[in-house]
Amino acid sequence: MGNQSAVLSMIWKLISLLIFIAVCSASQQCATVDIKSLLEGCDRLLGLNITSVGGTMVNDHNCDVLLPKQVFIEEPLFQYILADSKKFYTIVMVDPDAPPQLEGEFYLHMIKSNIPGLALKAKETVKTVGIDYRGYKPPTPPRGSGAHRYMNLLYEQEDGNNFLPNVPSSRGRFHLANWLRGKNLCGPVAATQFRVQY
Repeated sequence: MGNQSAVLSMIWKLISLLIFIAVCSASQQCATVDIKSLLEGCDRLLGLNITSVGGTMVNDHNCDVLLPKQVFIEEPLFQYILADSKKFYTIVMVDPDAPPQLEGEFYLHMIKSNIPGLALKAKETVKTVGIDYRGYKPPTPPRGSGAHRYMNLLYEQEDGNNFLPNVPSSRGRFHLANWLRGKNLCGPVAATQFRVQY
């Protein structure tokens, strides 16, 4: 019964992802998902695989897993099997649980853009190819602050590899919705998260 439930849950997630992709593909205008809905949990965060240098993988099957902070001390490999080889993508990694926890604000861990779709499909690389506009900063939740979620959001670039994001001057108090405004980024088309505690 437990395995059947897990399989049905996985099928439902895949169907939801395919419907979302079909809606985005059918639309001429770039669609962006409301940030608040992404905070509701793993059923909203689908399709992105993250693999640490040591081989630990986070994906749809173990989204929201609690891991030691040492697992992702180095930038992981990001993979999206449904990536379009002719398109380019941006990955944003944020911590919504970083103090002072004001609504809509996050701690920014990474912005990597102009990632070729082909690179997201690669299986034998160590690091995802792209331009680091805000280089990777590993999870470092403060002592006594509980478990933090580390959300990894993959956006499709509507302007091909000509995306030049403005880089926030600070990692703290990063307002993702404001940053996305006016940019030709769709999605996220895939996402996942893991948790880390001090």
